[in-house]
Amino acid sequence: MALQKPYNISFKGLTIAAGEVNKLTWQVSGDLSVAYQVRVFKNSDNILIYNSSKITSFANSHSIPANSFLNGLEYKIQVIIWNDAGAGIFSDYEIFQTSSRPVVGVSPIGTVGSQTYNFTATYSQLESVSMRSWIFYLYDANKLKIFQSEIQTNTNIHYLISGLKSNTNYYVEFQTTSNKGLVGTSGLVSFSVSYSQPNINTNLTAENNENAGIKLTWNTIQIIGSTLSAPIFINGEKLNVRNDVFSFSEGFQLTNNFTLKLWFENITSNVDLLVIKGQSGTISLQYWNDHKFHLFKDVYGYRSHNVSSELIGSGFFVYIQQIDGDMNIEGEVVK
Repeated sequence: MALQKPYNISFKGLTIAAGEVNKLTWQVSGDLSVAYQVRVFKNSDNILIYNSSKITSFANSHSIPANSFLNGLEYKIQVIIWNDAGAGIFSDYEIFQTSSRPVVGVSPIGTVGSQTYNFTATYSQLESVSMRSWIFYLYDANKLKIFQSEIQTNTNIHYLISGLKSNTNYYVEFQTTSNKGLVGTSGLVSFSVSYSQPNINTNLTAENNENAGIKLTWNTIQIIGSTLSAPIFINGEKLNVRNDVFSFSEGFQLTNNFTLKLWFENITSNVDLLVIKGQSGTISLQYWNDHKFHLFKDVYGYRSHNVSSELIGSGFFVYIQQIDGDMNIEGEVVK
């Protein structure tokens, strides 16, 4: 058999991280290969950057040491093989690129004070390569994966998780992929969860039964709210949302009749104070510079705007009600 040139050079079309050890593989046919040599040139000027020299081995792979190349450049690679008769043959040149892995940052989380938390991360890359996508992972105390998000492509890296259990330890991880295809990870970041279980409202119905009995039936309703960041409480009973917003996102049906009674003090004007989210849309509440509360309902693509009477003060009691789809808002100043 004749000696045939190496093929299927694994670096072909790849982007590799120059700061890491990179394993190169290839395939041969024809005569048995008894020695090989790997050479890498900078593609722009053909300067030889890496040369393994001739290595006597039957192997079809070679590990290139870390930092043999610079990141952010394009190179071409060639493999030479020899048979036991001393005849050698060159592979075709194959082009590859180098790039730094993305750096993913997650600030220490500490203790989460509710069953819902919005986890955030940052992305950076040394050669300013943009981010292609990211994934969020949640692990239990034994570092076993219990949740994985879908691939996300929005540039703001944050993921809202609900159902966290109190008195439990978890880990989170964000993985990002650059436009060059390299993956970076935050590593596993630990946090704990500790909160008081919320009171649960119960709709109780009494019904007369046979033999002077009474039949009781009930529906348990739990409305779950959350803040964008870890909640801050004042005196253990007031939720501080001056630099945050409180959202109802679970258990609330925007199409049902409901009544909300809310108390506010020292509020910030012209920002969302409360957001109610449902499958059909959202309801949001703001206090404007005209000293009135403004209630916005966006459902099925339609927006309604209801306004309270003028209320001037630092503390307010606000009453919001929906009956058969019609919204009402009233309030009074609390001294």
